[in-house]
Amino acid sequence: MMRRALINLLLRWLVKPIWRHKPSIEQLRRRTAIADWLIGGWTSNVPFVAERLSDTLSSQWIGARPGAGGAILYLHGGGFCVHLPATYRAFCADLSRRTGLPVLLPDYRLAPEHRAPAALEDCEVAYRQLLRNLPAERIALVGDSAGGNLALALLQRCRRVGLPVPACAVLLSPACDFSGEGWSMQFNEKRDVMFTHEALDILVGHYLSGVAHDDPLVSPLQGDWRGLPPLRFHVSSAEMLLDHSLRSVERARLQGVDAQASVWIDLPHVFPLFGALREAQLCRADMARFIAAQMAVSAPKATASG
Repeated sequence: MMRRALINLLLRWLVKPIWRHKPSIEQLRRRTAIADWLIGGWTSNVPFVAERLSDTLSSQWIGARPGAGGAILYLHGGGFCVHLPATYRAFCADLSRRTGLPVLLPDYRLAPEHRAPAALEDCEVAYRQLLRNLPAERIALVGDSAGGNLALALLQRCRRVGLPVPACAVLLSPACDFSGEGWSMQFNEKRDVMFTHEALDILVGHYLSGVAHDDPLVSPLQGDWRGLPPLRFHVSSAEMLLDHSLRSVERARLQGVDAQASVWIDLPHVFPLFGALREAQLCRADMARFIAAQMAVSAPKATASG
């Protein structure tokens, strides 16, 4: 509890005030680089193998060697505009250790230089690359925040274009809906230690360009959930994005999808990244169990299709 209180306090002091000054994208990225060093810099020795997936898309393999056993596609967060490579490498390395699966971390194109749907197109390229060597039943999809948005949009895109969906997906504090609906955006603005309405307006403004806020391309909550794989959401009770997960679970279940959400009390946005938190360790263990269970369920399908 002491660590949770300290991390919440630091984020409220250091992150939340930033948005009042409407920072430029350059200022955001400089601050993000500092945060990446503070959170993940001490793990800069995490080994990885770089792979270029297309002319515009690089990626990193982290953890166990890629093989026939399966893989995880991880779509990082960062408001569609920034990336914390050291932090995510460390997180993916731990996820790989817990699951025994290699993790593919694509460096999808960022806004505002590349607006929607560039990031989603890159995520599809990464997924198609995995499908060249693995059956869909041996792939798990994980995304946090903006990456959670991209993960859900990718699943719906797969259904539209006829690609097989992965065995499962884990969503960490995903941003699922930019239509302006939902109660937690107002109710939790003071409780959220990182974000404000100004923050979300800035980040979404960078990402969208001529795309309606309620278009499923950028607001997958408004899309077609039929035929999606089992979904596991993790979110904090104190987040402005809380009801994005809750409404997503409700929408998914109404359309026949196995979806569950765990609401963790009084934690920051995407708290599993903060490895010092006991709750982060518990959540990571739950993620690994869920992925293992869904891979086991889908194994007979993969065997039959092979």
